[in-house]
Amino acid sequence: MTKPKAKRDKHTELPDGGADIPADDESAQVAIVATRKCGKLNPARGGGAIEFQIGRIGAEIFLRLLSNEGSGRHSREFVPLSRVRACFSPGVLAGQPFKANLMSQAFRSRSTTNSGFITAVLRAEGLAVEDPEHKGMSLLCGDFDEWAEAMRTAEPEKNGDGSVKMEPLVPPKRENPFAAAKDRTPKKSGGKRRESAADVDEPGIADGDATDAADAEPCMVDA
Repeated sequence: MTKPKAKRDKHTELPDGGADIPADDESAQVAIVATRKCGKLNPARGGGAIEFQIGRIGAEIFLRLLSNEGSGRHSREFVPLSRVRACFSPGVLAGQPFKANLMSQAFRSRSTTNSGFITAVLRAEGLAVEDPEHKGMSLLCGDFDEWAEAMRTAEPEKNGDGSVKMEPLVPPKRENPFAAAKDRTPKKSGGKRRESAADVDEPGIADGDATDAADAEPCMVDA
């Protein structure tokens, strides 16, 4: 019997006890600390680099998958570091290897490449490393608290006019180019519904990504 999925909390608890940040607060702005690139977990199969951003609101640090030079859909939501850390069981924190799909819990979106891409980001930032004994798995390393503090105190990126580069925590909704045509198209009964632009989070050059699909296997964590 399949267990029902737990509901995701609409609020992100700050690690320093600060005020919660509503996930749907359209007025919240993220100060961008850095925009960087990293390779995928298996470059030979995936191809292309991942561009990501590190941002902050007060004491909370956020990670965001910005773009993908290769194939594979991904979400561009800002993911709180506190939610990333909440994915790790005591066993993983103690040194047990984990599969990339463990990180899917950090996202509200269900894009298949999210977990592999964010694991690659953690490796690039020195927070995780490839497990030499278990192919396709990772080990935590480094100090998350020390890294987060460095991001809190780092000089943010600047715009051309010298102002701090800010991005909305909740991106504005993009207009669906198929909406008008859909309204004019007579509805047909039966058959499969065609996928529209509103059904995907962020399209890459092509659908799917064998690299990250291979990482989406059950992870080794404590019950």
